[in-house]
Amino acid sequence: MTTNPHSKPARPTTPAEKAAARDTARADSETIIRRYQAREPVSRIAADYGVTPNWLGQQLIDWGVPRRHRHEAHALRRPAGHVFRGRTRRRSTAEVRAAQAQFTGDRADVTARYLAGTSITTLAREYQVNPVWVTERLDDWNVPRRKRPTPPR
Repeated sequence: MTTNPHSKPARPTTPAEKAAARDTARADSETIIRRYQAREPVSRIAADYGVTPNWLGQQLIDWGVPRRHRHEAHALRRPAGHVFRGRTRRRSTAEVRAAQAQFTGDRADVTARYLAGTSITTLAREYQVNPVWVTERLDDWNVPRRKRPTPPR
């Protein structure tokens, strides 16, 4: 039986193991404080020492270390604008209207493809328009709508 190398080590379960883990953490308080002040999460430090985050947080208070506020953890995350930067750009109103005009210009083809089984999402991606807008156009054109597929049981 192989173990997953990425799994977290199991926390001590017996009182003696818990006491040993806590003694180890107390003895290594300077390293823990240094890691905490370097913005490392308490949960990660606690996992490395085999103690609970709540216990370690209380120890930090007992050691006189000022605790970070919860909202500071969110400041460490990458902002959405940074994560998605360069993937898409905002289109101008003229570009959106041109895509919509192309969609409505291909009405016969779009209707035939939808009736043949192409999804609204696929059509919206191809024409770079909003799926809700596609749905509204199909309704305006009196195209019979398909039901959503039922998930397998």
